Parts: sequence; C-alpha cells; structure tokens
Amino acid sequence: MQNPSMTPLAVALLHDLDTYAPAEERERSSLSRIRDFVRRCPAAFSRANPEGHITASAVVARREDPAFLLVWHRKLGRWLQPGGHMEDGDGSVFAAALREAREETGLESFAFPFGERILDMDVHPIPAHGPDPPHFHFDIRFVLMATSAVTALRDGELRWFTLREAMAAGIDGSLARALTKAASSLSVHTSADRS
Repeated sequence: MQNPSMTPLAVALLHDLDTYAPAEERERSSLSRIRDFVRRCPAAFSRANPEGHITASAVVARREDPAFLLVWHRKLGRWLQPGGHMEDGDGSVFAAALREAREETGLESFAFPFGERILDMDVHPIPAHGPDPPHFHFDIRFVLMATSAVTALRDGELRWFTLREAMAAGIDGSLARALTKAASSLSVHTSADRS
C-alpha cells in the first residue's frame, strides 16, 4: 500500500523496485527492507534520518577492457564503488549516482549501457562516526560506462580493478555480487553490439 503523502522520488523508486529481480537471498532481503523503509519512512532520502537513508552508487566500468573504477573509503578502510547520499537537487536516485560518480572520480562523461535500470542493491550498517550515530545505508546501484579518461588518478584513492583484482583486494560480498553482475551484463551487451 502506497502512502498518499509519499514524494514523487519515493513513488518513482518504489516503481523501479517493483520491476527489479534480485540475484540471490541477501539481495532479496535487501529489496524487501528497502521497499518497507521507503513506504513507511517519509524521511527515507534524508541524511538526517537517524535510522538510515537511501544512498546511490555507480559501478563505473570502462569499455576497452572489463575493469571497474573503485574508490578507497578512508572511514571504512576498504575499496568501494563511487556513491553517497542524496541531495536536494537530485531528481532521481540514478541522478544522485551519476552526480556522485562525477564528484568522486573526476570523470565528466558517461554512457548508460542499461539506461537508468537498477543493477544491484544492498542494505548495510554504517558505524557511528563523529556526531553520526550508527545507521543503515539502503544502497541502490547502477552501471555507468566511462567515456572520458580519468585525468589524474589520486594516488591510493582511486584505481581501476579487473574483477579478479577487486576480489583479491578484499571487497565485500555485496560489491563482489554487483561487479560480477556488471561484468556479465556488460559482456553480453558488448557481444550484442559487435553482432
């Protein structure tokens, strides 16, 4: 049941979630939790919500070989896909993911091989930090294809990884799932383009 006071952003996200097919049980659980969270929480997109908030991420791939651009997250001490919090000017979760990818990678130009279709999602806990209490990120992930070169890789903060290198770098299970899905989908997409 949809709340009549729900924002257009929430309505649009719920529509996209209703057409999404999770890959496995953890993602199925994340989908259920995200749907419930958006339906019951008017502040689901607000960083000020102490329970948590919707976040937007981008799996950034490059066309010439199957590699992914990951960002070193100092606070969490691990490699992650670019992404972050929604801002007031974001017209959609996809728009937020695109903005975050531009901000975190320095890339300006992207192609959207699957349009604005969701690639993956995950709900994960975030530890307390400074004034922020422990909370959850309800993360929605998309695929972006880099169409411009990274002008300067910030040493130690930004790096291209093959799928195998990313796995060896100790990425978490949900990011491994997302990169695996992206690699498989992009391989099929690239093969179809060549046909």
